[in-house]
Amino acid sequence: MRKAIFFAGEGTAWRICGQARESFELYPETIPALRFLSNRDFFLVLMTPDQREYEWLLEALGKEAAALSCWDTAQETLDVFAQKNGIAIEKSYFITDGSCLDRIEKNTGNIILVLSGTGFNTLSALGEKESGGFADVCRDIYAAAFSVAHKLL
Repeated sequence: MRKAIFFAGEGTAWRICGQARESFELYPETIPALRFLSNRDFFLVLMTPDQREYEWLLEALGKEAAALSCWDTAQETLDVFAQKNGIAIEKSYFITDGSCLDRIEKNTGNIILVLSGTGFNTLSALGEKESGGFADVCRDIYAAAFSVAHKLL
């Protein structure tokens, strides 16, 4: 069974631009973070119910996209996706700004909240007990990648 990094798109890896949400801009730290995690043998998984986001990310990553998969959160449960892809949930990490917390079992113990996107608001809205349920709280996806690596030492 392999370990994976599940990450949210908007707010965690990029921001949407324009009133009509017609384009997106990768955060500068996204590509180095994903490369760093991929080099540590993590299977990279974008969590999204919107396949267009996955296509946008593949295009933006170019040659870096080889190790990227997508979990369609609207079509299948985490357990089903993990089983189909040979993923050990207990060895995996979830990086999010809070936008997909409802799709992740909070008892995994491996959720890293990033303060980009709506992360700061997510943290502020949680009570003291709930905010202690994260493996870490990081400034952005790059800091989260180092947090994951540090936990594996």
